Amino acid sequence: MLGGIFTSIQFLHMGNVAERELQKTRESFQAELTRANMASDTYSINTVSSIVRDFYTRYKPTAVWINAENRMVYTLGQVPKSSEDIDPALVSAFTLPTQGHQLMVLFDEQEVYRSRDEMVFYLVGVFLLSAIACAMILFGLSNTLSARLEDLRTKAMELQSGQIESRIQVTGRDEISCLGAAFNSMAQAIQAQMKAMENSHARSVSEKNRLDLLLSSLGSGVAYLDEHFNVLYTNKALAKMLRLESINPASAKLEQVLLNAGVVREQRILLKDLVTDYFRNHEMPIELNFTDGRVLQFRFAVYNDKTQGAHAVLIVEDVSIRKNVEDLRNEVERDPLTGILNRRGFDITLETRLSRLLPGETLGLMFLDLDGFKAVNDTLGHKAGDQILKTSASLLKGATRNVDQVARLGGDEFAIIVARCNIQLLKNISERIIESFACDKLLVRIRQNHGLTVSCSIGAAMHPLHGSSFQKLLEISDEQMYQAKKAGKNCYRIAGVSATPEPLDSSV
Repeated sequence: MLGGIFTSIQFLHMGNVAERELQKTRESFQAELTRANMASDTYSINTVSSIVRDFYTRYKPTAVWINAENRMVYTLGQVPKSSEDIDPALVSAFTLPTQGHQLMVLFDEQEVYRSRDEMVFYLVGVFLLSAIACAMILFGLSNTLSARLEDLRTKAMELQSGQIESRIQVTGRDEISCLGAAFNSMAQAIQAQMKAMENSHARSVSEKNRLDLLLSSLGSGVAYLDEHFNVLYTNKALAKMLRLESINPASAKLEQVLLNAGVVREQRILLKDLVTDYFRNHEMPIELNFTDGRVLQFRFAVYNDKTQGAHAVLIVEDVSIRKNVEDLRNEVERDPLTGILNRRGFDITLETRLSRLLPGETLGLMFLDLDGFKAVNDTLGHKAGDQILKTSASLLKGATRNVDQVARLGGDEFAIIVARCNIQLLKNISERIIESFACDKLLVRIRQNHGLTVSCSIGAAMHPLHGSSFQKLLEISDEQMYQAKKAGKNCYRIAGVSATPEPLDSSV
């Protein structure tokens, strides 16, 4: 387009130059004619002919002729037959001295505008050759650029398909080369990330295998639950406990899995509570009985994840043997009437407590004997006597702390193991016991209706202040109890302490 504009400008300019040159030629020819005829008012055809021939030779017009009263008296060249075929800009009329005579000159258009046409032809040729050259250069560059871009596209497709080793050969510093270098850097970064991901995946698989091996070797059952109580994973121990060998627990509801495992009908309400509210109240373990006699304990470890929500690890243990052992131990170490420790349980507990004392830690021992129990038993019968023993055990537990242990040694004799005690604590417990016996409704009713009074005498000693051995504490506590009996019953005596309250009036 720029070439066309420039050529048009040159065309107009050279046209103007040609017209100015034509005008100069006319003026020069007019001057020659004027000089030739200046001497007379007429002209000589020979003189004009000579001048015209010389002009014709120099400027090569198309035709020259002389009109004399609508006829031609002289012609040279190719005179046009009709004036309509003549371009007025190319015709020049020169007045001769003789009236009615005109010298007409028809200039050759090609000769007049030769310089303009040659310039235009030259410029068109130059621009055409330039365009062809540029087109060839651009075509070559396009082919080269297309090939390089196609190579870049191909490498990108290879990278997308997983061939992360694909690279582009960079040979220059142009934009395509820079793009290729950026592609190579990206491919190298992707390769490094893929390598890191592969290593991480390998480590994850290894960790998972080790975790599976660890969980499979555990004796406890382990399951992984999502927030909808779906069983996502179970180890071998749990699969064995719940008889899951024949079913696939994946995406199975925990409730259905446990029902299939044989939860007893009486505990299905407890099971419903377990799988409904365990994400909120999961601190306490829950024990479920199964139809085959087993007892399984369920505990949850719950955690919350921002992306996956609440999840839980279920830990299951078969406590059937432990429960049987506990039941057997209760039968051996518990008094069947009162539910507190019997003599055997007392001996075992006291020895255990003494063996586990830390340096500077104390332990108290209290011996109690019921006053007036034999009279009630003989008067009101063994049933009433058993009720008094149960009441006595309840009163003793009510006067002590949860860390203390109450035992029935036999008949109407009781004992209390007091943890982390001091003399004042022994006094306080003793006074609460005596007061509770005096105020109990059953004992008050027996006293009012039958005139029979039941109270207790208490003797106490403390480790290590009064004795450091099991046997020594028993002897001292027993001795203090007999001292309370001698002092009038319904009172207490503590080893090494002389001042004790007077016996309470049982009639109150």
